[in-house]
Amino acid sequence: MGTGGHQAYRLSVNDWADLEHLYLRWAGDPGWPPDARARSAWNRLVQTWQVGAWLGDAAVAVAEDGSEPVGYAALTLAVDHHPALGRAMEVGTFVAPTHRGAGVNRQLKLWSAEEAARLGAQWLAACIPVSNERAARAFLKVFPNAMAHEASSPSAGPWRAYVKRRAFAAGEPVHLYVVRLNSDSHAT
Repeated sequence: MGTGGHQAYRLSVNDWADLEHLYLRWAGDPGWPPDARARSAWNRLVQTWQVGAWLGDAAVAVAEDGSEPVGYAALTLAVDHHPALGRAMEVGTFVAPTHRGAGVNRQLKLWSAEEAARLGAQWLAACIPVSNERAARAFLKVFPNAMAHEASSPSAGPWRAYVKRRAFAAGEPVHLYVVRLNSDSHAT
């Protein structure tokens, strides 16, 4: 997997102990997902990922620099058996501030696209709050051909119901970025 000239980080998949170390070190960082800062919320989230991994429709990769966890990508089922979309997986990522701009995000996003395809998805999606411009830029840097949808836009077509649910769950306006997983939409 190419890393755009950056070092390749070791990725461990469904390594719950590494994920826990990452949480303990970085949960207080402003970039950590706000809805997963509290211990009880984090535990519930990890349990859903564990069940999804057991069912075969979720996976979590933890990037490590040496023995230090420096980021994660959580891949979960977004849409399944949709008549117009087929199967879509959603990715959410966190990269430690000490490793932003060092290729971790790119490596995690590329892994998520490969893993989503392996899990039978035709689409990779990322739900990003409108206010999080840094995350949107990071996603579009890896997937410049991504399409963006908003809950209020009729042009969201078959994605409209999903982005509306995600905006409601987030409690704020979101953009849903989607990438078709085929040979002409891979990251550059």
